[in-house]
Amino acid sequence: MSNFLPFEAELRRMLARVCAGPAEVDDVVQETYYKVLQSESLAHVRGPRGFLVRTAKNIVIDRMRRDAIVSIESMANLEEFDVPDTGPTPERVALARAELRWVFGLIANLPDRCKEVFMSRRVYGLSQAETAEALAISEGIVEKEVMRGMGLISEMIARVGVHDTPRAKAVRSKSSAKKRHVND
Repeated sequence: MSNFLPFEAELRRMLARVCAGPAEVDDVVQETYYKVLQSESLAHVRGPRGFLVRTAKNIVIDRMRRDAIVSIESMANLEEFDVPDTGPTPERVALARAELRWVFGLIANLPDRCKEVFMSRRVYGLSQAETAEALAISEGIVEKEVMRGMGLISEMIARVGVHDTPRAKAVRSKSSAKKRHVND
């Protein structure tokens, strides 16, 4: 909730333009915080400002529908609540997930100990000492296995090529679609 508090003053200024008075602004702010607190999870919220403003806008629209009397000025001021969504597009999320699967596919081809060390260091973010302790090996072996893993992955990429990554395939399909569109 503390991520939303810095935006309350701005939210109140926006609401003052569409609400009937300070009492209604207070009501909408309170209802907005209530809705935010009732959310099962806020993990999906990338921009707390946009989420707070969008929630308040939805509450104001619901109130306007309920009241059925809307001033033209309130409707014009309602446009101020349009905050651009800064989150990634569904296409970008799908592409990132496909690339992650591709990388994990490369890692899966590493020898067992090398794979364990590489995953601990590069994926889970453990320090060299933590990895050594968790896997009951020396820090020197951890360093050696990470370097070995990087070398093997580089070799696999050199063999397979970066052109087979999901991002490269998406770029190729977009460029071929543009070429077809230009030729039509």
